[in-house]
Amino acid sequence: MALSPAQRAALWDGPTPRQGLWVLSAKPGTGKTTTVSQYCLDMAAIWRRRHEPWQGMAVLSYTNVAKDEVEAGLRRDGAAGTLLQHPHFVGTLDAFVNQYLFLPHSAATMRFSGGRPTLVGEPFHQWRAPWSLHKASPEGAYKPMFFDCYTIGLDGRPLRIDATPRSMGSGSPVAALQVSASNLKKITTMKQFVWGQGMALQADANYLAYQTLRSRPQLAAALAQRFPILVIDEAQDMTEVQHCVLDTLIEAGLAHVVLCGDENQAIYEWNTARPDLFVGHTTWAGWRSSTLAETYRCSPAICATLTAIAADGITLLPAAESKSASFLAPVRVKEYQRDDEDAAVALAIDTVAQALTDARSHDNNADGIKSIAVISRSAEDARRLHANFVDTPAPGTDRIRWESALTRDFIRTVHHLGRGEPDKAARAYEAVLTRAGDYASPAETRAAIMEARSFSTTDLVGYRVLVFADLALIATAALGEPARISDCFRLAGLALDALHPSARQLIRSDCARFADPANSSQDRLVSSLFAARDERTWLYLHDRPDIRILFATAHAVKGETYDAVVFHTKHRVYACGCPQSAGTWKAVLTHSMLHCETKRIAYVACSRAAQSLLILTPAESLAAWQALAQTQGGSPDTTPSIGAGTAAPPSGELAGRTRGY
Repeated sequence: MALSPAQRAALWDGPTPRQGLWVLSAKPGTGKTTTVSQYCLDMAAIWRRRHEPWQGMAVLSYTNVAKDEVEAGLRRDGAAGTLLQHPHFVGTLDAFVNQYLFLPHSAATMRFSGGRPTLVGEPFHQWRAPWSLHKASPEGAYKPMFFDCYTIGLDGRPLRIDATPRSMGSGSPVAALQVSASNLKKITTMKQFVWGQGMALQADANYLAYQTLRSRPQLAAALAQRFPILVIDEAQDMTEVQHCVLDTLIEAGLAHVVLCGDENQAIYEWNTARPDLFVGHTTWAGWRSSTLAETYRCSPAICATLTAIAADGITLLPAAESKSASFLAPVRVKEYQRDDEDAAVALAIDTVAQALTDARSHDNNADGIKSIAVISRSAEDARRLHANFVDTPAPGTDRIRWESALTRDFIRTVHHLGRGEPDKAARAYEAVLTRAGDYASPAETRAAIMEARSFSTTDLVGYRVLVFADLALIATAALGEPARISDCFRLAGLALDALHPSARQLIRSDCARFADPANSSQDRLVSSLFAARDERTWLYLHDRPDIRILFATAHAVKGETYDAVVFHTKHRVYACGCPQSAGTWKAVLTHSMLHCETKRIAYVACSRAAQSLLILTPAESLAAWQALAQTQGGSPDTTPSIGAGTAAPPSGELAGRTRGY
């Protein structure tokens, strides 16, 4: 990987990778993944000269998306194989904590005597407290059904992390109580009771791992020796508890840590992220810091607007060798009225598509396809704008409460079949089979199914024929992807050979619930359920076969790049929760980036754009956005849009539907 002088200066002294405690603040598109990947490869190249055979480097990321990006960066180098194998570890921070601390060592901290604990709740499977747990709950404890609504903070006090109302029998949905002096003990007792049954959330696992480390100094010392180097990507999203796990390892002898991230892109405070602690390391004794501020993504106008939003004294500039330096389109700011929002979005899409007419795609893809992301603050808004753009009735808006852990994977199977992706459908279907049989892995699933049908233990062909016969039956019955969750009801009733009838009935009953008018607000478009990059449904623009359109939230597209972005802002925003709490973008844009997550969400949304950025705003915030867009030395574009866009599928390999979702 060829690094720029700025990238190499960030983590190297000449040809030698720096050691010690480092913070790398990398602004949008500055090549953080490339820099981190090369740094790890250079460390791996000299590993055997400096470390024992049983020691490894831990390369961690806060999210799976970031982990996959780092791993892909490593795989692009032929020498990466060693780093991706034992004794090294490449994975998420949560996976590292689970594998080396929580699962093998935290049962005693939980006061669980049954062996290895179990992780529950998203993303493992949605929490549904067994009736036996309710009956055994101690007197004075809060209801176990709300177990996944709380975790525990560093001070041992419960923190509410989910306030979504949930059903309680035939009554109205009820939200978990806010933590107060009067119910603190009840909530704490409930958490400790469920832990004692061997179950914990991922957020709990971090807290329990920290408590285990503090009570067992020898374990902390052993882990610090086992992994003498930790590199953590997206570290701005680490929680206070995760920072304390790291600090405990440093106290135990860990002397080489690199924290990489961008404090301006910390958008997980709702999940107790603490970007101030990431920044704080730059001033702590023993820590040193460096900054990357030359972007390979954003045009000069977008850079100037991002610099103005951040207002942190760091100027974001296009790298001299970056083609983004030649993208000269201004940042556009358009006003919309409450009664013409849908038309305004269509006009905005058409406007940025026109701006891309003579431009190359940001990634130089062979087909010349250019991407437009329409980004909203909330998933509800993204789903609504998506549905309106393709002229489909508005989708459900409430959080989905699955009755069966099998249903989502089954619908994912149907989704991939509708997109003509049989291999991905097969993997999703195997996930259904694995969950249905309570197997530990897909390999165990295959072995059990082969044994049950008297196949040879080596007859994988017979197993695959069985699975693909089921998939063919689903695809034929579906006649294309169903529009909504409730439409999958009939598909779950098919006579699928590999899936036990009782499992099919669970899925069938679950899908049927969404057809009930009482659950219509949860009956979402199937195409809106899956945000992963390889599962998305792209839309098309009339007469522009080179344009692909995506409706998403800032959280869903974080870390990604699009040729153009339309950032849709509302008349009122969610209370930002910072010391200057406000309800309009006009006010939010004056807040401190470090303390205002809502402002950082805007920064993340705008920084996804490489060539063209258009901000849709109500009148009350128009002037505030225009002031930011004028920072590139000109004026925001105010020319009329060129006409509404309509969704129409082109022909070709990437063609897909735009109606019927």
